[in-house]
Amino acid sequence: MSAQEGTTMHAGARKRCHALPLLLVVWLWAGGTPLVAQLQSGRILGSVSDAQVAGIPGATVTVTNLATNLSRTVVTDSQGNYVVTPLDPGTYRVSAVLEGFQKTVRDGIVLTVGQSARVDLALDLGTISTEVQVTADVPLLNTESASLSQVISNEQIVDLPLNGRGFHELARLTPGATLLAPTGNVQTVRPEAVNGNVIGGVSGWQTRFLLDGVDITEEHQGGTWIQTSIDALQEFSIQQNAYSAEFHGAGGTFNATTKSGTNAFHGSLFEFVRNDAFDARNFFAQTKEPLERNQFGGTLGGPLWIPGVYNGRNRTFFFVSYEGQRQKKGNVDVSIVPTAAQRMGDFSGLAPIYDPLTTVPGPSSSGAVRGQFPGNVIPQDRLSPQAQYFNQYIPLPNSPDGTFVSTPTTEFDANQVTIRLDQQITTNNKLFARFSRHQTAEETPSAFPALGSTRLEGPAWNLAVAMTSNLGSRMIHELRISRMYGEYRSTAYFQGEGTRLLQQAGVTGLEGIQDPNIASLPAFSFSGYEGFSGNAGDGRPKWQDRGEYEITDNLTWIMGKHILKFGGRIYRRNILFTDARSHNGVFDFTGVMTQNPSSASGTGDGFADWMLGYPANSTRSNPATWWGGSGTYWHVFVQDDLKVTNTLTLNLGLRYEFTPWLTGYRNQAAAFDPSRDRPIIVSSKTDQIDLDAQPLADVGSALFGDLIQTSSQAGVPLNLTATDKRQFAPRFGFAWRPYGDRTVVRGGYGVFYESEGTSGRLNFHFIPFSLSESVSATQNVVPTRTLEDFYLGAPFGASVGTVNWNPLPLNASMGYDQRWNLGIQQELVGGTMLELNYVGTKGSHQQQAEPINIPEAGPGSVQDRRPYPRFGNVSVHSQALSSDYHALQAKLQRRASAGLWYLVSYTFSKSLTRQPAPEAGGNFTYDRGPSVFDVPHSLALSFGYELPFGRGKPLLGDAGGLAHALVGGWQLQSIVNYRSGLPFTPTISRDVANIGVGGQRPNRIGAGKADNPTLDAWFDKSAFAVPDEFTFGDSGRRILRAEHQWNVDASLFKQFAVTAGSTLELRAEAFNLLNSPYFAAPNTQVDTAAGGRVTSTSNEARQIQFALKYIF
Repeated sequence: MSAQEGTTMHAGARKRCHALPLLLVVWLWAGGTPLVAQLQSGRILGSVSDAQVAGIPGATVTVTNLATNLSRTVVTDSQGNYVVTPLDPGTYRVSAVLEGFQKTVRDGIVLTVGQSARVDLALDLGTISTEVQVTADVPLLNTESASLSQVISNEQIVDLPLNGRGFHELARLTPGATLLAPTGNVQTVRPEAVNGNVIGGVSGWQTRFLLDGVDITEEHQGGTWIQTSIDALQEFSIQQNAYSAEFHGAGGTFNATTKSGTNAFHGSLFEFVRNDAFDARNFFAQTKEPLERNQFGGTLGGPLWIPGVYNGRNRTFFFVSYEGQRQKKGNVDVSIVPTAAQRMGDFSGLAPIYDPLTTVPGPSSSGAVRGQFPGNVIPQDRLSPQAQYFNQYIPLPNSPDGTFVSTPTTEFDANQVTIRLDQQITTNNKLFARFSRHQTAEETPSAFPALGSTRLEGPAWNLAVAMTSNLGSRMIHELRISRMYGEYRSTAYFQGEGTRLLQQAGVTGLEGIQDPNIASLPAFSFSGYEGFSGNAGDGRPKWQDRGEYEITDNLTWIMGKHILKFGGRIYRRNILFTDARSHNGVFDFTGVMTQNPSSASGTGDGFADWMLGYPANSTRSNPATWWGGSGTYWHVFVQDDLKVTNTLTLNLGLRYEFTPWLTGYRNQAAAFDPSRDRPIIVSSKTDQIDLDAQPLADVGSALFGDLIQTSSQAGVPLNLTATDKRQFAPRFGFAWRPYGDRTVVRGGYGVFYESEGTSGRLNFHFIPFSLSESVSATQNVVPTRTLEDFYLGAPFGASVGTVNWNPLPLNASMGYDQRWNLGIQQELVGGTMLELNYVGTKGSHQQQAEPINIPEAGPGSVQDRRPYPRFGNVSVHSQALSSDYHALQAKLQRRASAGLWYLVSYTFSKSLTRQPAPEAGGNFTYDRGPSVFDVPHSLALSFGYELPFGRGKPLLGDAGGLAHALVGGWQLQSIVNYRSGLPFTPTISRDVANIGVGGQRPNRIGAGKADNPTLDAWFDKSAFAVPDEFTFGDSGRRILRAEHQWNVDASLFKQFAVTAGSTLELRAEAFNLLNSPYFAAPNTQVDTAAGGRVTSTSNEARQIQFALKYIF
């Protein structure tokens, strides 16, 4: 199916929106000063008073952005209070003036993303012409809200060592955040592979990403759609608990803003270089993998100025950035391949192989016997023509040890562009627009050269437009529109056509389900040898097409002691996928056909089975089809920020979210309802299945006709899952200054609903829309199924025995978190702030696959003992997961002064989950345990320090020109992290309970933790025992831990003056500077020799890169 067809289908998938009444809740009290909560903008507020600290009404307050010279003017209210909002992050001047008083000006007010900066001004009696300059930093304290967040400035973003130049990695600087490896089927060609940002005890899949106030979260896998160059970011904040009702989502939030142009032209050019010559070898590797990486780009910003035509100073500003990456990463691939003799049927000197055509019943009542091939050689007339045909794609050994060694090089290219425009239309109207595009491509050659390569591509773009209007002095309107689009494409570059090759080879049974556009071989696997499975020759074209629309409309109304903010968000999501299956067939050759049935151990050969043409198993799938869904979500909120007194602020909010589950593309959806006599529910507006929209319905009806009913018959909606209309999310917070401006006590509580994530598409890919048919050859008899005609002429779908399901239940609701915190901030001397918080999170009804077709432990056929024996594994994606998180979080922060800044974050926490676990017999006593991301201790230290060398410094202070140029002006920036090891669960290697589920647990008869863990014995296996047959073990979940992690990253750089307004920066960066291996969890099996062994690391060995930047 073509991309054009997919795009057309995508457009046709749109359905009508569900309307909701707008919730308007207004508290009406009198007098006072407010606080405005913004997604991305900040605000400056405060009071103007006289020498007796009495509020001065009617004073004119002007706030000026020093970079753009744009000003906002307001008048203080009856109590002398003022607020100016919304303001872009930047540096501001605040002035106050009133007849009879001297003018007071306060410069250098740095406003960060989403910040409420309090700036109080005092006016002295005198004339307006007299100006009083006040120099004082804005306090580090958050005196206006209960939200927990950490701002990362532009200087920190670009100066700290940042591997890969992805800003999300800086989340590890803040308390409560843990950066883990991505989970799930994340695609490496997309920046979305960052779903490991666990914040406040909530899974990284729920972390939100905002850019310039619009949501760029990739809902399907977590992470982001696009990645903006860090040189284009003004700053970002990591929000753990955001109690404004304006925020949605259950996890933490990355709230970033891009740079705006200014009245002066500024820009940069840069290149970062990495290669394996600078890197260390991985702890377990014999050699270093070849690597060449170049990251390069530049930025330019300023007023939009066309000589003689238009001068945009003080009005129109632009900012553009580009960043590219070119990477070549080699991999030494060692493959076990058959020799030339084996390709001729000669297996002499190897394990005995037996002739399957000589199979006869054994002398006893059970079993069979076979005769060995004479000389262990297969006769020439018995060699499979199909196997001989495909042998041309398997290389011969090329190394002394008989293996095939290749060094395929994966090439990765990335390009990202950001264009931003800011227009001050009038004094009261401002327009913002930004376009971002991120294009990535990765091409990976096969280990077998003849199989070509696979190319993955991930283009994505985002357009955001916003208008902010001041409707008088007390009302602000904000309209924001965003369009997001992204794709993921996989294409095989194979010198051949899979369909034609199968025909030439004489392989039958796959006619009618093949796609002639798929240039790939079947997936062939041979036990003990490298096969085609997973190689580029098996690269199936896959397509993911995702589009999102977002409109937010907010109104802020200043009313005495209150600021009321209310508004809404409409969000449209469309997703389309193609099957990611091998449509040219999967064939497994396991060696079972050439084994000795009466004594299988040490006999048989997978490649001998291949040369005879006797597969053990095969799978064929339906042709590539489009599937997916769409949905429209409505969110509304009201927020009241109440200034009860000058020292107490309350944040009161209520949010309502209408989040229906997606409706299937072309109404394709199927669910499983165990409570019904006919448990398969198929989406249909009538009592009949639409065979055009559901091409496999006839196959499904033939298999399960007596179990199928339509959604119309079942009385359920077309998306098969009822919408939960009770998603109210109250928010509350307070900030109290009991002892002046140096101490703040803050606390809050809120309810936050999860996004649907992967669950939203679970109903779209089952019978009758998609089907895989797996068939196994009968063993220990004369084989009848061959590679030439494995399916014996049977039509597609005729051999389907059981089907696995993982649908949504009919009454699924969105999970939600209750989150709270209570803490104190204390400003210390020297621009230093100490913060302590207790933080808690309770997750309820969270998404989890709940197995419902697992038999009780016992003897006999697993399938016959299932509750639904006509089905295989059925896991209803229910809301069966609950979680708890409790933490003490501490932060010590020093503002940059005298060449030094630092941020120290420490978290002592416990994260627990309770979830179904069939491997424990469904016994919830053993299901409650540490979450997969439970990290009891986490410490992060980041700092920047101007080294004390050179002119005017303590060391070599009298250095001359050359000496100063060499040793002076160097800066050191570093990130030091420590965290506890991640937990893991001890397991056994076999299905003792006989339930068809692996990973079962042993009995625990001791502590399990080794006194002196080593890489060969990380835990004490003698503390566990294999349970009796047909029983479950009693060991708990995740009771042991992997190694803790220490990591040090550092950057060293110096800027050399080129001209009066430009510098050249030379920098070096090291990641894992001390080359400390962070060992991964060991093999968890307690009953095998490999159990307890650590064989890999979870981090990279030391990496070093160099960079050159020109800044003007």
